[in-house]
Amino acid sequence: MLLAALLVAATLAQAPAPTAPAGVSTTLILRNGMRFEVEGPIREEKARIIFRTGGRLYSIPLADVDMDATRAAVTKAVVVTSDSGKKLKVSATEREHLLRELEQNHTGKPSSSAVAGRLPEPREAAEPANRDEWSWRLAARAHEETIRRAKENVELLRTRASALKQQIEQFFALGYSANQFTYQSRELEITQAQLPAAELEVTRAQRENDQFREDARKQGILPGWLR
Repeated sequence: MLLAALLVAATLAQAPAPTAPAGVSTTLILRNGMRFEVEGPIREEKARIIFRTGGRLYSIPLADVDMDATRAAVTKAVVVTSDSGKKLKVSATEREHLLRELEQNHTGKPSSSAVAGRLPEPREAAEPANRDEWSWRLAARAHEETIRRAKENVELLRTRASALKQQIEQFFALGYSANQFTYQSRELEITQAQLPAAELEVTRAQRENDQFREDARKQGILPGWLR
């Protein structure tokens, strides 16, 4: 919550005058040197920093943030122009007092003197980046499992039909008449009648899977998410 506290301090320091320029932002610096101009409030949730920049909502790991560089950017004096044309400057004493109070408050809440000027947090929560990915992965696996089971049913029916035919041929070879193995004949007839429906289930499952993947392609889903 320390980074969130520092950025709240910068946000509060940037908005004391009634005519401060719109779109004033706070700089968030990453360890790789990348900079983000944060617009409005920020949040820290589950070791991730959530903020807006350029009208988009971002969520990045807290470990990727360069705390020292960000703190240095936050603690710079901020100058804004009031309606009367006078320049107001945040004193170093007031700034350091606010930062110390925020650093000691590990819950990330602003000081009591700054509560009235705190901006509301965005209502929408940033979704974990991998939630959609796993939804697509699970759906793809469900389609594949449906095809696999349909093919297994067909294979079971074919295997049973083959075994019944072999039994009937053996009975004929031993000199038995057809009325002596009516059970095998009836079961073979039932099994063969079930095969077309089972094969149709395979065709339907494959067709649904093809449609699912086509829909994913149209939505720009990465092929790796469908494995």
